[in-house]
Amino acid sequence: MAKIVLTSINARYVHSNPAVLYLKKAVEDIPRDVVVREFSINESPEKIILQLKEEKADVIAISVYIWNSILVRKLLPELKRNNSSLKIILGGPEVSYNALLWLDEHPEIDYIITGGGEAAFRELALSGFSSEEKIIRCTNLPFSEIVFPYDDNEMKRLDGRFIYYESSRGCPFRCSYCLSSRSDQSLDFRDLEQVRSELDFFRVYRPKLVKFVDRTFNSKREHYRGIWDYILNNFRGSDTRFHFEIYPDLLDFDDLRFLATVPEGLFQLEMGIQSLKGETLAAINRGCRKEGWLDKVKTIADMGNIHVHVDLIAGLPYESYPDFMNSFDTVHNTGADHFQCGFLKVLPGTEMREKSGEFGLEYSPLPPYQIESSRWISRSEIGKLERIADLLEIYYNSGRFRETEKYLTGFYSSPFEFYESLSEYSACRGSLDLREWDGAAELLLGFAAEKWSAKGELLTDYLRWDWCISMKMHHFPKILKSDATVNAKRQGYNYVSGFSDNGVIKFRGFEFGMDELRRSIFFRPESGEFSGFMDGMDFAMFLPDKRVICFAIE
Repeated sequence: MAKIVLTSINARYVHSNPAVLYLKKAVEDIPRDVVVREFSINESPEKIILQLKEEKADVIAISVYIWNSILVRKLLPELKRNNSSLKIILGGPEVSYNALLWLDEHPEIDYIITGGGEAAFRELALSGFSSEEKIIRCTNLPFSEIVFPYDDNEMKRLDGRFIYYESSRGCPFRCSYCLSSRSDQSLDFRDLEQVRSELDFFRVYRPKLVKFVDRTFNSKREHYRGIWDYILNNFRGSDTRFHFEIYPDLLDFDDLRFLATVPEGLFQLEMGIQSLKGETLAAINRGCRKEGWLDKVKTIADMGNIHVHVDLIAGLPYESYPDFMNSFDTVHNTGADHFQCGFLKVLPGTEMREKSGEFGLEYSPLPPYQIESSRWISRSEIGKLERIADLLEIYYNSGRFRETEKYLTGFYSSPFEFYESLSEYSACRGSLDLREWDGAAELLLGFAAEKWSAKGELLTDYLRWDWCISMKMHHFPKILKSDATVNAKRQGYNYVSGFSDNGVIKFRGFEFGMDELRRSIFFRPESGEFSGFMDGMDFAMFLPDKRVICFAIE
């Protein structure tokens, strides 16, 4: 019996790839030994090659995306070495629209499947992987007739990873930078009752995250509200979070009222804003914004029960550096939990790639084909935005410096100006490891010392507060430690422990044990200006479960 190995190389270990699971289900009635092997791009090519060769496969099929494209190219000749009978099949968006180029550059490839792969892969399997055509394309069945890709064995294998699920394929929009904008892509919904049944299947396994990969989840009201209502009624109190990519303009006030009732931690929403400039939106076929759409984003962010992720794309047509600055400030001020400053990818097969000459787009010839300059933005300006995007990840999106960031941005006329100034300062401090909390804090302390030397003590208080609220430690790092922090721990511990009764502490409406007290961290501001979070109290105690108790020693 021929052996098929369906291979996925994901961006991170916690990610998974439903595409290979769909392919497995598409041929489950054909007498074949089908195995799924998933790797991550952090694994060495040598390790992946060795493990795939150990499978002794007759056929290896690989899903190719912009994040694994270069790695896949390294694998192809080695997989075929000393095994000329092995059939190699590629599929996925990275090879679907430049298949001839891949075949020309890599004679090791036997077949490339373009577009939706289930029907094409099944046809190839029925032929015994012996087709005269090297480029295989078939019209897929309606999405509701395509078999659900998950089963008990796969859910056990994927324990601890993100589960990707789609209730629709295609997109109602025609954004020129996206492959879903192509005329050969259509919007197709899975039957709503079918979706409910499949969600019930997930409920048994309680995955941490089910990520709907629908390009615009809220494009059809009866569909998305039917799913939201079902999740709310059946997953309330569960450990599973559901992720949806939505377009905020399409939300109505009834949607907002509904979202306000969602329990904290059940939903997370990603909203692709991309740009605020009308001329840019028209050029990318995004359409004009409806009045009040930004208020909807702010309203959801202010609710506090839903994790909100917002996106901008730098390098789009007609958007200059000052234009992007304005978009950045507006989006930053929504108060979203995560603000991604991304960069245009000029993908093969898109209208944006076809118009790259008209727009003067210069971009990397290698995946992910990122923009380098255009008629409206220079190479050096893109470089500045890349540094700002890196700092945004550290000081905003990590959640580890939120109050410090708010404090420092207050010295500038806009958030962008703060990040621009900090990026210029950080460019001269390359020795610091900003991935580590201490290095990132040291950069801010040095930055503040150069700009506002009198504010160092207050900034240190903000950093200590952020450390307490975001880090799971019961002591301060060396950069924040002082005699005052040691005394605060001693005084706070001695005072609170006096409320113990047989090892149980009841204090200011909270109840906890002595072990929790020992693992708590205490904060007492050293500056006279810090008072914003403590309700006029002198001390704050952060329990291991992140409950915060503010109190004064009487």
